[in-house]
Amino acid sequence: MKVLSNWRSVRLWETQLERDLHRNHSLRTHGILIGSFTLLLMWCVSALQMHLLHVDSLAVRYLLTLGVGYLGYLLVLRWWANRLVQGRELEIDVDVPDMDFGGGRGGGRGGGSHSHASVGESGGGGSSGEGSGLSDVASGALDVAAGADEGAVIVVPVVAIFLICTAVVLGAGSLVLLYFSWDALLAVAIEVAFSYVSARAAVRVAREGWLMAAVRLTWKPLLGAVVCAVALGALLDHFMPQVNSLPEAVRVLMKKH
Repeated sequence: MKVLSNWRSVRLWETQLERDLHRNHSLRTHGILIGSFTLLLMWCVSALQMHLLHVDSLAVRYLLTLGVGYLGYLLVLRWWANRLVQGRELEIDVDVPDMDFGGGRGGGRGGGSHSHASVGESGGGGSSGEGSGLSDVASGALDVAAGADEGAVIVVPVVAIFLICTAVVLGAGSLVLLYFSWDALLAVAIEVAFSYVSARAAVRVAREGWLMAAVRLTWKPLLGAVVCAVALGALLDHFMPQVNSLPEAVRVLMKKH
């Protein structure tokens, strides 16, 4: 039995709960299991889109797959955290007044002096010599463009392969940080446990809730994964429109080289 009597006790209870979770559970293993389940879910969603729904655009397919995978991840995270803290009996006797823990935002407005940019007036009256110079520049630009077309035949595929590999590496790293980390699981477990406390007593302490805690810890890697996945899909759609998946694109590149 734990009795919470003031705000310091709430903080001590939270610290003790975190220590108990670390001591009684292998949170790293739990994170690996949650991440593996989420990747399996994403694979099923992607296969469903490719074989049954016939979604041809890889960019659209990757975006939908990540969206469904993230929603599934949040639901599994909530259920898993609830299982971790289930059965903890808490006797609460606390009536903490509402507190504003948000730091005051500075409202100072920069009242700097207004700088006036003076625009010089250019003298008119272009001569025929200037027209001749412009025509020479235009013809030179056409020559450069003609030479660039020949070089693009070699350079563009190389750049495309480099961008595809970069998107794959960065996207995979973002997914690992997103789904296999146990930080979000620990934060959600603490918030779920505190919701039990709040339901059993008059605890009026400002908390962010399990969903906000999960989103706060995962939105950055999610954004990185989405950007990389959509960019990868767009590159494959543009340079390899005949392929239907990333493994197929890899096989095509290996045959060419």
